[in-house]
Amino acid sequence: MPATALLVAALLAGAPAAASGAAAAPVTPAPALGFISGTVTNHTGRPRPLAGSQVRLTAYVNGAEQDWKETTSDAQGRFTFAVPVDPQRTYVAWLHYKDGEYTSAPVILTSPGQRATVALKVWEPTSDAGVVRVTVHHIIIEPGEGTVQVAELLVLANSSDRTYVGGHAGGGSGQNRRQSLHFSLPDGAHNVQLMDGLYENAVTITADELTDSLGVKPGVREVAYSYTLPAAGRTLALGRRVDYPTGRLEVFGRAGAALTATPLARQDDVTTDQGTYARFSGGPLDPGTVVEATLTGLPVPRAAGRIAVLGVFVGLLAAGAAYPFFRRTRPASEPRRPRMTRDELIQTVAALDDRFEAGAIPEGEYRRRRARYLERLRAGTG
Repeated sequence: MPATALLVAALLAGAPAAASGAAAAPVTPAPALGFISGTVTNHTGRPRPLAGSQVRLTAYVNGAEQDWKETTSDAQGRFTFAVPVDPQRTYVAWLHYKDGEYTSAPVILTSPGQRATVALKVWEPTSDAGVVRVTVHHIIIEPGEGTVQVAELLVLANSSDRTYVGGHAGGGSGQNRRQSLHFSLPDGAHNVQLMDGLYENAVTITADELTDSLGVKPGVREVAYSYTLPAAGRTLALGRRVDYPTGRLEVFGRAGAALTATPLARQDDVTTDQGTYARFSGGPLDPGTVVEATLTGLPVPRAAGRIAVLGVFVGLLAAGAAYPFFRRTRPASEPRRPRMTRDELIQTVAALDDRFEAGAIPEGEYRRRRARYLERLRAGTG
């Protein structure tokens, strides 16, 4: 027997005698277990189980990854995990399939032996950009003193039965990273901030474009980001090229500087708790169309805090709460956003809390969005 093994054996043999005169160390009971099961199914064409897929279950505490474990789906696409029961933990199953990443709804286990079922849906990939369109594109402009803050919120729809994964950039700063979505940035744009539906590890930002490597699954996806434009004179012209077929494009400008937006038509002003916004609207628009938004009467004093107001207004637009127009004019063919389950709402609130604590969300936007999610939880209307 090797010397190290002999030493370990001797220490173990002597442990009871050495500890006989002292209080025994407390024994930590094993955590109670619950079970999370699911099925991986491919939904391109006729839904069918997907065997042999490597599924990972990740545990999150307060929005941060705690630990994970993996298993492989069986011949019927089924998988099961035994995990600790802990109300502080949120479990999410996910897998990588042909350039796409797919996740389940989040699960929280609260009682020993509890069993929960999740579904993992995947789709075959496509690089045909024609399956993606923008149903509505909002551009919100907040004039300030020396700078102008701009936020963009886009609702994208993929009506096919495949995940749009785009293509590869072909090297350069993106290091041949796959690019699924691209959004043009106007001349002079800087300080680009990701607001919703975009993640730093999947985004590449250059002087004239923001690209995203995440795929666009069938259904609806919402993204939002902001940037800053310098405004040294009394007039600022913002030229924004349309990147995808767009059903409707809306430009909003906060009162304080006169706004025009061609080729869009002037609509009634929009008034919210954040103030009054001039509104221009038009569509459908083809890719390559340039929308010219012009601000006159700059600079506008008291710019402090306006980026927070901008974030709140974007949140209202995302919720369809800025004005009734959004809900009245949804085309019959436009996919509806899927209802969120109770667990998804709980996870969304937890993630929102973490983003606020990290300083990524203005307080006004945070409180409004949190109240909206909690109301949906109470009403049971995800």
